[in-house]
This record gives sequence, structure tokens and C-alpha cells, in this order.
Amino acid sequence: MTPNMPLPDLLEAVRRNAELPDDCAEATPPQVYTSPEFLELERDKIFNKEWICVGRSDEFANPGDYRITTISRDEVIVLRDRNGALRAMSNICRHRMMSLLEGGGTLPGKITCPYHAWTYALDGQLIGAPHMRDNFDKRNCRLPQFAVEEWLGWVYVNLNPQAEALAPRLAPIAERLANYNVTSYRTLFRVDEIWDTNWKILFQNFMEPYHLFAVHTTTVEPALPTRLAFVQEGGPGFCLYNQGRMPGVAYEYGEAMQNPNPALTDEETNTVPLFGAFPAHVASISPERTFWMSLMPVDVAKVRVFWGVDVHPNAMPEGSERAERIEALKASFHAINDEDKPVTTAIAQNAKALAAEPGRLSPKEKTIWDFQRYLARMLTDRFVLS
Repeated sequence: MTPNMPLPDLLEAVRRNAELPDDCAEATPPQVYTSPEFLELERDKIFNKEWICVGRSDEFANPGDYRITTISRDEVIVLRDRNGALRAMSNICRHRMMSLLEGGGTLPGKITCPYHAWTYALDGQLIGAPHMRDNFDKRNCRLPQFAVEEWLGWVYVNLNPQAEALAPRLAPIAERLANYNVTSYRTLFRVDEIWDTNWKILFQNFMEPYHLFAVHTTTVEPALPTRLAFVQEGGPGFCLYNQGRMPGVAYEYGEAMQNPNPALTDEETNTVPLFGAFPAHVASISPERTFWMSLMPVDVAKVRVFWGVDVHPNAMPEGSERAERIEALKASFHAINDEDKPVTTAIAQNAKALAAEPGRLSPKEKTIWDFQRYLARMLTDRFVLS
């Protein structure tokens, strides 16, 4: 490895890596995980311009329901306005750049800055500004608006208000998942945490099944064995693989649930599709539930991981049994993540080593090849997706 590789040389390495044919594909150059300059370029060329998953539609069910998130360098309010429309707008007051809101919850019908009490309607229009001069017109002041799109029940935000639509680039995934009716799944629980790794390492880890038999030996592998995982054809905006599962075997609960969705074929009932919607949304889908993550870099070795589980509306019992199922799901997915955390942390640390070099990829890691080609297309000037 060449430590502190200049950014132009690193981008050239990324381009060369992406141009390898998939049957000769190699792992990602390690410097892309450690270079602060590379991360700043990612913020400018990817996270400032691409669609980022911020949750599920049912988390914003009522007018005033909101959550604050950070996309790239911007604090963003995601909320349901008085007319029932989802909105995304800046969380920075137009007066002197104070943060308007924190966390999430339900607003009383307006947004009030805690610094000087400037007040905004739920559409971002300024409606109150005490002690201002008569020549200040509130009608000319509004919080900057960002693009919002709902896809299969997920909510995505793009900092570019003129961004191209998301759905067309993910159409093959929607077609693959049509019978699952993922839009109908409902939020079960959410976790917001920081992992000590690079965001790309975690994306790649989630989207390759090659490590299941080694890392998740007693959790995932008995139900979703590596040998039954097959990478599907990806596209400019996504990667995808199908994971066969053993009939009657589950890792989420003590025993496998009955299929709650009669629209699924037998093959679909025993298959878990996993997709990565570039740049930072990954998910696995079963007849009973989703498990997904949305990733946002904090620095080169820290990533904010917003993740959760959603369930098919007919999959969960009521009463005390429901609470027991929720706790079982939480325990299962925390256990799986706890197996991945030391691995992804070690890779981030080892990427700084003099001996760090990319090796050949397995056919079960073709999703990484798809992701590397996406990075090259977004970050380099001379790579054209074939």
C-alpha cells in the first residue's frame, strides 16, 4: 500500500479497479476507506446529490410527525405537513443558522427557533419574526426545500430539489419484490447508532453473503446458508442477491413463522432477496419482515447506522405474544450486528496498514463489484458504465 496516496492517484486506482471484468474483480483499494480527501469528495459528489433513505412512510403518519437527520453536511427536517404531504427541508433557521429541532416526534403545527423565536409553518414558510423592522417581509423567507420520494414504503430525501426521480433506477428491484407487497409492511422498531468503520465497508459487508458461514455460523448460516446465495444482475443504481432459506428454519425466532402472504410463490416463500440501493440503503426482505440499514459517514472510520425491522401486517400476533416477538427480533438482529461490528472495525483499522492490498473477489461478492463500479461512475471523470 502507498500511504497518503494523493487523491488523483487514488481516483485512478478506483477507476482501474472498476474496469476489471467481474470474473477478475478485486476488492476495493484500501485507501478509499482511510483518505479524508476521498470522503470529502464523496460528500460533494455522492451524498449531496443522491437519494438517502430516512425511514418508512408510516413513521410520518400524521401531520406534524417529524424526524431530524443529517445528510452529508446538512441537518434535515423530514415531516408530514398539514396537507398530508411529506416534506424535507433545512433544519437551519434563516436568521442566524441555529438548529430548529432535535430528535423526532410530533409538532404542534409550527416550528419555532429556540434562539430568537422565528416561527415557520410546516411547509417551511416563515410566519413569525418578532422585533424585526417594518421593511422585513416574512413572505420572502422560507426554509430551503429538498426532494422527497416514497418507494416501496421507504422515504428517501435528496438535497438536490431538482433531482431525477428515484423509482426508475430501482424498477428491477420493485419488480423482483412485487409479490412481497413491501409497501404494506409496518414499522416495528428503530435503532440509531455509530459504528467504528467506514460506510463503504459496512455497505459491502451487508451486501455479500460470502461471510455468512464464517461470521454468522450459529445465527444466520443455519437458516440462510451461504451455498444458497446467488448474486443477481445489478444496475447503475443498485446491487441485488437472492438468499435461499431452509424451509422450517429461522434465526429471528425460536421457530419459523407461517407465511403471512398468500400472494407469494413457494420459491418466494423460501427466498430472501437482499438489495443495496446506492449509495447507502441496504435491506433484506422476507415474507414476514424487512431488516434494513441507512448509512451516513461521520468520518473515515465512523458511520451513523440508522436501522430497523418492519413486519408484514399479518405476521405479528397481538397482546403479550407480540411484545415477546418484538423482543426476540431485537435480540436476533442485535446479535447479528454484534458479530459484524468487530469484523468491519478490523477492516477499517487494517486498511491503514502498509501490507493492506486488495485480493480477488468470490462470485458471491459480485455485489461489491457492482458497488465499486458505482463509486467509479460517481467520482471519476473517465469511467463509463458498460
